[in-house]
Amino acid sequence: RPFEGWYSYLHSLPLSIIMGSIRTIAVLFSSVGSGMGDVGKFCIAQGITNPSLRLKPVALSVPATEGPDEILTVDVKYQEGHDRAAAGIAALPRLPRVDITAENAQAAIEAEIEGCDAVVACLGSRQPSKKTRWLGIGSTKVVAAMKAKGVNRLVNLSSMGIGDDYLPSNGWKKFWWCFLRVVIPSALKDLNKMEEVVTNSGLDYLQVRAMGLTPECPPRGVGSLTVLDKNIGESLDMMSSKEDMAAYMLQEAAQPTRSRVAVTVGYLLGKK
Repeated sequence: RPFEGWYSYLHSLPLSIIMGSIRTIAVLFSSVGSGMGDVGKFCIAQGITNPSLRLKPVALSVPATEGPDEILTVDVKYQEGHDRAAAGIAALPRLPRVDITAENAQAAIEAEIEGCDAVVACLGSRQPSKKTRWLGIGSTKVVAAMKAKGVNRLVNLSSMGIGDDYLPSNGWKKFWWCFLRVVIPSALKDLNKMEEVVTNSGLDYLQVRAMGLTPECPPRGVGSLTVLDKNIGESLDMMSSKEDMAAYMLQEAAQPTRSRVAVTVGYLLGKK
């Protein structure tokens, strides 16, 4: 049986490779001081080891106010997460960096996303300490670049508390509603602008409104996440894992299940 070894090898491969349908996905992420940007870094860590995916990551920042991003880290409290993120970034053959406020930013993004099947965008930041809010301008340039290069699928990271997040009214929701408006109104304005740009883009988008992306929360597995696209009276835990959110976003980029909608994503309250 001269081909027995070859048949065994084929059966060991993912179906997408056998069928020749490797998906090329651009991961655009905020590289400095951003919990939401950390989701993009974990997209890199997960995607680079997935033989069904080909990644094209792009680090976005505003060096004038955010400082340099030569060393990329993630804000998590468990060592395994640091190790996974570091290994993923170290394995990249190259990592383009773009100053999102530069005049040539859109052209630079266009050059990187050309030929991609989808874009995962993790541009945001909900941190009160963030000096520059650039979601509005960033999403505008990303959308324009995608249209210029004919890339139609966009999986965009947003936040609970934006729009109708399908969560029932409770103490946590009321707290977050007040926090957005009193403590970080600039972030609220920026997140709303980003969603407006994406919603009006005409692209095949998915807005992923993440629950709190806490450094303390290790991954439970993407299957542990609950995805709300309507109010069913269920509450989600305020905290969620950056790694699980990354897995969900990559999944929706490679194999879309929802189009031109916003969903709220997190763990069902009380479910471990």
